[in-house]
Amino acid sequence: MNIIKRELRSSVISIVVWSLAFFFMAYASIIKFDSILSTGPEVMALLDHMPRIILALFNMVDLDLTSLPGYFAVVANILLIMASTHGLFLGIRLFAKEEQEKTADFLLTKPRSRNYIYLSKIMAGVLIVLILQLVLFLCNWNALGSHLPDAWHLLIHYTAVFAVIHLLFLSLGILLINVLPRGKAESVGLIILLANYLIPVIADMSDTLYVIKEFFPFNMFLHEEMANAGGLQLFKLMILILALIGFLVLGQRKFEKKDIYV
Repeated sequence: MNIIKRELRSSVISIVVWSLAFFFMAYASIIKFDSILSTGPEVMALLDHMPRIILALFNMVDLDLTSLPGYFAVVANILLIMASTHGLFLGIRLFAKEEQEKTADFLLTKPRSRNYIYLSKIMAGVLIVLILQLVLFLCNWNALGSHLPDAWHLLIHYTAVFAVIHLLFLSLGILLINVLPRGKAESVGLIILLANYLIPVIADMSDTLYVIKEFFPFNMFLHEEMANAGGLQLFKLMILILALIGFLVLGQRKFEKKDIYV
């Protein structure tokens, strides 16, 4: 419990900063949508003249930005990147900071098993993610207030997606820091993050590669059907949940045998 409290205390500033970022993104996006509604035909005409690569970069290919489901898919893409970035580097930081701060001996010399330390840090990471996801849900709920209850399914479905993908990249960060050589986790994690964003962008620009974008977490759920009852594809969500559990189990096995520099 002391480990969990210590991790939460050390993350207060980070939680506040990310909460403000989510707050700004949620409100700014809905304000922008309301302005788009008043100039819908002009906006669509402008998008029709944009190069496909620009549309692909912002996940706007084949989406109707004058409808809330289409527009929110674009917003969700940005929120997913934000949540994934936070989760990835949170997972890395949870297990790297003792070595970086030269305090690993203090953590390991106490009568605690490595399994206890590992589980405590995971619980701390999950709590931080859930706090931020609660903030994001409340921001989106409040920002979408004028569109409720019609947007209720959209809100609930994307909330589940945000939480699972946030936890997926948290578990990926935990796996990388415990599997890779010292100092490599950040760069490899960043490459994986960029690949998950850029490969679907490249696929979006091709009629033949278009279908592969559905195999990447950021793009699995970014479609207008998310606003419908049953629009969330639970099979895909379960695959991601199984993947994050697998990352955590493998990370635990590596942490048990890992050489920790004190």
